[in-house]
Amino acid sequence: MRSPDSVPLTASELGYLWTGTAINELSSWYLRVFHAHAADMEIKELLDTALQMTNKTILEQRKQLLAHDHYAVPQGFAASDALGDGPALFTDRFMLQYLDIAIRLGLVFHSKSLAQAARADVREYFAECVAATIQLVQRIKDTLLRKGMYWRTPALPSEENPEVIHKQSYLNGWFGDTRPLNSIELANLYDTMELLALIEALCMGFAQTSNSEDVARLFSKGASVVREQFDSMSHALLKSHMPIPPTFQAEVTDSTGSVFSDRLMACHIAGVFGSLITQAGYSLGSVMNHELVKLYMSLISEAGAFTEQITKCLIDHEWLEKVPGAVDREALLST
Repeated sequence: MRSPDSVPLTASELGYLWTGTAINELSSWYLRVFHAHAADMEIKELLDTALQMTNKTILEQRKQLLAHDHYAVPQGFAASDALGDGPALFTDRFMLQYLDIAIRLGLVFHSKSLAQAARADVREYFAECVAATIQLVQRIKDTLLRKGMYWRTPALPSEENPEVIHKQSYLNGWFGDTRPLNSIELANLYDTMELLALIEALCMGFAQTSNSEDVARLFSKGASVVREQFDSMSHALLKSHMPIPPTFQAEVTDSTGSVFSDRLMACHIAGVFGSLITQAGYSLGSVMNHELVKLYMSLISEAGAFTEQITKCLIDHEWLEKVPGAVDREALLST
């Protein structure tokens, strides 16, 4: 894929290649099971396309790039971690919504990967990932719209002339009475709440199918954390007379049979909570409303505390692989 005289991978390139491999390896098993469970043929076809893209376009080339530079590829998971022959844990509706949110998170990840890359072959690879992901995003969105399953955020009144911010109205976003939310605050708030709703449904389903009481309790706590944050953000929307987005609670079936291993589920929840913290941090950067600042700070704090707990669980069970990092010079000197 690259010439023998090209430079080694940078830390940025390695970080996105290695982490992306771990993420895509994990997601491929969920796509396999969802594809097996989907009854709607159009949704099943989209899941199959996503799975083929993950395995052929993304994973194979990632592993080649890592192996060519003599980096160990993440161990990943095995067929025993995902049982597609059992009853479905989620409805077709949820699986399509899951695919939509997951592919959009992937687009952000691939775009950041491309922006951080320097080596020509790595840039070419990440550009291919972005292009393939964009095509799938369009197909998924069209399917959601055609099936009447896409929830549109509200339209806002149009303004014929530009308006300059007056000092008093601007500062009301930070001090005193809170002003109505502006369009970018609403866009990021709805995006965050959609991810919160997805995580809640995943935690609910995982809690009722876990083989370990301790891990099941951890999933139940995760569901409570995101539900509390969703309710707080709903209150902020209602104060601006904005609609609240739907949740996915009803899309979890009553199945209690084992579908995914505890390791596969715990790793996934750790990953989506990481995405949630990233989304909250990004949203915080565009906020001009003091109530939203408090909401996002609370979300980052609560999600961070839960992430620490689930990471400890992964470490205790020896389920967590180590990301390649800088040399520990102090450890070398002490030997």
